[in-house]
Order: sequence, then structure tokens, then C-alpha cells
Amino acid sequence: MPRIVAHLIVGPRPEPFLGALLESMAPAVERLFVNDNSGLGEGSPHAGTLAESPFGREGRLRVAQTTFEDFAGARNVCFQLDGEADERTWVAFVDADEVHGERFARIAARLDALPREIAYVDGYTWHFFQSFDWYASIERRMSFFRWTPQAHWEGKVHEQLVGVPGRRLALPYVYAHYGHVVPFAWAARKGQLYSSLGAPGTPLTDDDAVRADDEGDYRDVEAFFSDWWPRLMRFRGRHPQAAHALIARMRSERAAHFERVDEIVRRHQPPAIRARNLVRSLNYAQRWRLRAIWAWRRGFRF
Repeated sequence: MPRIVAHLIVGPRPEPFLGALLESMAPAVERLFVNDNSGLGEGSPHAGTLAESPFGREGRLRVAQTTFEDFAGARNVCFQLDGEADERTWVAFVDADEVHGERFARIAARLDALPREIAYVDGYTWHFFQSFDWYASIERRMSFFRWTPQAHWEGKVHEQLVGVPGRRLALPYVYAHYGHVVPFAWAARKGQLYSSLGAPGTPLTDDDAVRADDEGDYRDVEAFFSDWWPRLMRFRGRHPQAAHALIARMRSERAAHFERVDEIVRRHQPPAIRARNLVRSLNYAQRWRLRAIWAWRRGFRF
């Protein structure tokens, strides 16, 4: 059987989807290694969620607390936490703002059936934007990789994994990324962090973000994200089961926000744009669903 572990980094900002992520991974992952960069000597805002998760309750969790310098350094700490890694080990690459579906566990259980030349298993993510009903794209994303003694991350931002030779296999598996379904102020702070590490682009200002969140004045953020609204596609699928309760609560607590987002999207999408986005959504769906053929040819069943 493969040994499945997960590496996760968290920082000082709120992570409302963290509990759902941990719940979604728990049936598949043997051990979770977390680098918590939320502040040395201070109470972590994530300590309770981690402790109350299946990993915390069942002794399958190990946490380090370090000072954040860049994303590669933060992720490399997770390698250091796992003293039992060997050639059977596969690492689940996860972020705190995504939630997996039921297929995640079935994929993990079948990883030992892959030939040695396959070192990466990719899935696809829905990238939701300011709503659970609108997504911007479906993007291919690394879900698992083989552990090697040379494996490490490089790059301050948008870090890259190196030291893991081998081919990639993409599976017809799609899960949810909710990193943009957060208050604008949270998104602004994240953008400012990425910008400070050298990421291109101009982040959202604190003033504009706070005005939208606290005063309901969306004019500046509507203009700032003017290239996003026309390309959002209506989501007609199912959210991961582990996220259902959280989504229901957030829909209730932030109902006015989601209504405003719907209004903005409709304003930016006349009939011709909506028709174009329908075609785009069909193309996205076809892209990941056709991966079933590739997986079948390689003998991977899940």
C-alpha cells in the first residue's frame, strides 16, 4: 500500500475553508504535516481547527511554527517534519482554501498501481470567484507527487517543485478552490503579500477593499476586477460534500454580498458574453473529462 501524507502551510490570515479541507482529506491521508507561519510566540488562529480535525484527534498531525520568509521556504519545512518518508511515500499537495471530493481517497488508494516513471498525479480545480455560483476557470493542478530525498521547493512566490524526476498523469478529477470567495480585505492582503515577494500586478488597496466590505460600496472593487466579471461562468455542478455545511452557513451570513456579486456579473455579461461563456464552460468540462481515456489507457481505475 502507498504511504500518503499531506503538506500544508498556513499563515496569520483567516482560513474559513481549512476545516472542510481537513475533513475531505482525512480518509485518504495517513499523516498531515503543517508549517504554521501565523506568528511565533502567539496563539495560532488555526490551532483549534487543526486540533479538532480527524488528524488532530487521532494523532496523525505534526505542526511546526516558523517565521514566514517566502513560499518555497515555508513548504520545505514540511519535508523536514516527516522523518519516516521513503520510496512508498506520496505527498498530497494541498492549500488551505481548497476542498476535495470523494474521489480523492479512491485516487490515493490506487497510487501504488502506477508505474515508477509516473511521479506526478494531477487533477483539476474549479476557481470560484466571490461566489459559490460563479467560477473563472478549471485549471490543471498537481494533486500528488512521489517523495524523493532530493525533493524541494524553489521560488519566493508561485514556487516550483524540483528534485522529483518522472512523468505526469492527469486524471478526470475536479475539486474546488475557494480562495477568492472571501471578503475583499482578505483578498487585498493576500495580493499585497504576493506583490511584496515579486509577483507581477498591482494588488487591491486596503481602502477600496474595506469600503466594499464594511460600507457595501462596490464601485471601486467592481472597476478593479473589471476583467474578471465578464469571464465568470455559472457553476452548475456539485460542491464537495465536506464543504456543504460551511457553504450553507456562508450563503446565509453573506447573502447580501452574493446578491451584489450576481448583480455585477449580470451587468457585465450581455447575451453575447453569456453565450460565449457557455461554450467556454463546455470546453473546460470536455478537457478534464477526456482525461478518463488517458487514465484508462494507462490502466488507472478509480
